[in-house]
Amino acid sequence: MSVIKRRISEGDYLLDDIPGERKIAEEIGVSYMTARRAILQLLEQDVLIRQPSGALDVHPAFAKRMKLAEVVLLYPSYPSNYLTQLRGIVADYAQGIGTSLRPIQFIHWDERIVLEAVEQAKGVFIVPSGHPFPKRLAEPFRSNKVVILDGDFTQYGVPSIRLFRDKCIESVLEYIYSLGHRNIDFINTHDRNAEIDRRIRIWQNWMRKRDLEGQLWNDPAPVYTDPTVNAHKLMTRMIKEKEFKASAFITATCPAAIGSIRACWENGLQPGKDISISTVNLEPPAEFFYPSITGLSTPDLSDVLKRCFDWFFNEEDWEGTRLLEPEESVLFAGESVGMSPYKNFIASSSH
Repeated sequence: MSVIKRRISEGDYLLDDIPGERKIAEEIGVSYMTARRAILQLLEQDVLIRQPSGALDVHPAFAKRMKLAEVVLLYPSYPSNYLTQLRGIVADYAQGIGTSLRPIQFIHWDERIVLEAVEQAKGVFIVPSGHPFPKRLAEPFRSNKVVILDGDFTQYGVPSIRLFRDKCIESVLEYIYSLGHRNIDFINTHDRNAEIDRRIRIWQNWMRKRDLEGQLWNDPAPVYTDPTVNAHKLMTRMIKEKEFKASAFITATCPAAIGSIRACWENGLQPGKDISISTVNLEPPAEFFYPSITGLSTPDLSDVLKRCFDWFFNEEDWEGTRLLEPEESVLFAGESVGMSPYKNFIASSSH
């Protein structure tokens, strides 16, 4: 009975039917008679209800009383501190408004669970996979209550939360510039997707606006693999072969900064002194590394999440802009970025 109740409360049966007594007995490891007694008692307690077809379902009174999970978070199935952080932020917000979140991992867009979640849950947040998005999913996404988290699918008519405004990403570059760096390279070892391409484009446009030199170092890791390893190998090669002129680097993601910093230490360069390395956005616990990493902290998502949850639980269509962006993202100035070795020369030359 406890196992079944917990499964219901955690949303295990949000997308799947409650199995019959024999299947439950097999899954939990009890006899058929024990499973049957448990089901009978849960029926008596109005936890379950038996449909005319004989199928079991959650009793409406129990669902209302327990505020069961009705919102799903779909996110890619690979180890990532950043994904764990996003999951925690959305789950905490849901709990704060008296509802529950059902997190579900997926590997590719064509998994059955993706469409089932979209069509059956009251609302679905989806952190995009690195694989190309199949356009045939655009219509079911538009027709149901789906929000893209950390991506921009507005071209498909799907509400989207983009975590970092252009101006916030530029603020990292402006900070590096204020320390005297004029040759700023960009490192990407994450699989290429629309958000990574946007970050590269922002760097390129900012460099042109400032009339600065910089090189793009692009070595994407395969989807669902760790970009940290690629960054470590790339930076190691760049140092040993003396391939770069930059005094500062900005990386597309935090794992690339971690791998690059490690490679610098191993090859006699002290980050923050001999070379500066930052990232667009931080992942926990980057602020506690030594050196701590410079980048944007994850913004407060309360306002944008409120709009999404309000939409999930009412019958109205989405109104207004489909692209939601938090106003500000705080720049964390870590020890991985320091004064340019050419700062004094640049300052004196400007007079």
